[in-house]
Amino acid sequence: MLLLKEREQKLTGQLIAIHPLMNELRNSPRFMRPEDLAVLRQLTDDIYQDFTSRLNSRFTNLTDVDIQLCILIKLGFSISQIAILTAISPTSVSQQKSKTKKRIQQQEPDCFAEGETLDLWLRKF
Repeated sequence: MLLLKEREQKLTGQLIAIHPLMNELRNSPRFMRPEDLAVLRQLTDDIYQDFTSRLNSRFTNLTDVDIQLCILIKLGFSISQIAILTAISPTSVSQQKSKTKKRIQQQEPDCFAEGETLDLWLRKF
């Protein structure tokens, strides 16, 4: 079972890595246009079984900014990359991550019971 999970993660990483927009944003980070976010949302939903729908239905208090942040984290972007893509400071990205985590905990207080970070929790979600 563990071998299958590792293989799945490797294949998922390869699918993300070969996507043209992902390549562009990783190699030449720039402010994302709304259509870029739509493409990334669709990519995330295709690869991670309707990730945004599951997130929205389970955590109805998340904002559009929260969802955007979750998508970018799920796709493996770092805080500094997210800052460039969203045109905010890395400090603001960290603050937004904290707010998003609090909103998730408001609806499900035990979500981060094991001391998980938002990044780690989203990888498992």
